[in-house]
Amino acid sequence: MTPTRLTGSVQHGFGQWLLQRLTAMYLAVFAIWLATAVILDPPAGFSAWKAWFAYGPVRLAFALAFMSMLVHAWIGMRSVFLDYLKPLWLRILMHLLTAVFLTALALWSAHILLVEAAR
Repeated sequence: MTPTRLTGSVQHGFGQWLLQRLTAMYLAVFAIWLATAVILDPPAGFSAWKAWFAYGPVRLAFALAFMSMLVHAWIGMRSVFLDYLKPLWLRILMHLLTAVFLTALALWSAHILLVEAAR
């Protein structure tokens, strides 16, 4: 009996599946942490919120949340496009539009984390 040789794209989706689950877990933990922090010690006003957000570990947590959300969205939308959009031109167009939109969101979140929080 000869061994079966795997060809094609078999077993190439595990990394994306794992990354999707890891980003989902981080986002869930982040949401619980954020809700708990805001409920237990709500910022009194905009200046208190800004001071809390300017604290390094808080900004890092938000940066990881933004990055996780963008990666999670890309993998999810890519899977939907590959599974349900049959015409190649439509699939490419949707990938391109999604990439542009998520890049704009990444730049906006970087602006918030680096520029606005430093003011």
